[in-house]
Amino acid sequence: MSVRFTLEKRTNKFGECPIRLSWSFGGRRYQTTIGYSIMETDWDEKNSLVKPEMKNQSGQSADDINFYIKRISLVVASIEQHFVGKEKALDTDTMKHAINDALSKDIARSEDILERCLEGWKALPEIKTRYYKDLAGRYYKFLCEARNFYISVDKFYILQELFGRGERVAVPTDKFKPQKERGSLYPITSFKEVNYEEVYGQ
Repeated sequence: MSVRFTLEKRTNKFGECPIRLSWSFGGRRYQTTIGYSIMETDWDEKNSLVKPEMKNQSGQSADDINFYIKRISLVVASIEQHFVGKEKALDTDTMKHAINDALSKDIARSEDILERCLEGWKALPEIKTRYYKDLAGRYYKFLCEARNFYISVDKFYILQELFGRGERVAVPTDKFKPQKERGSLYPITSFKEVNYEEVYGQ
C-alpha cells in the first residue's frame, strides 16, 4: 500500500517518538504525524503497528492507536481504488482532508469518508455526542434510544463500542442507573457517562 507509518527520530519530553504517515499516490505525497507518540521499543516496525499491551504517557493504549492506524489504511485503500486511472485528480489537499477525517471522532466508516471526498468535503454537522464506560473499562458512543427491542417492552440505549470491532449493542436503560440492593445504593453503575477527554486521552 502507498501509505506508510514510521516513527520520527525526534522525541517528546517523555522520550516518545511521534508516529508519522507518508502517503504517496499519482506522483503526489502527503506527510503528517497522526497525533500519537510511543516509545521506540513499543513499535512493531514489520507490521507498522503498536505492540500489544502498551500505554503511552497520555494513557492511550495499543488498541486505541492501532484502531486509527488501521482506519487510515482502510480510508486510503478506498480512495485509491476510486482514483485508479485518474491519479492526477487526487491532490494533496484531498489527501489531507481524508486523513483528518480518518483521525476524527465523528466518522465511523471509510465509505463515508470517500463519499465526503467525492462531494467536496461538506462541513460535518456539530453533534454533541455522549460517551459511556462500562465496568470492564470499554468505551462506547451513544447512538440512539430504542423501544420494544425484540420482544421486550423496555427502553434500550444503542451504543457503538469504540477502539474494538465497533459493534453496536443494545443495553437496557436501567444499566445506566445506580441499583439498590439490600437497602443500600451502589456507588458504581454498569455504564458511567464520561467526557470526550477521558475517552480519547486529550
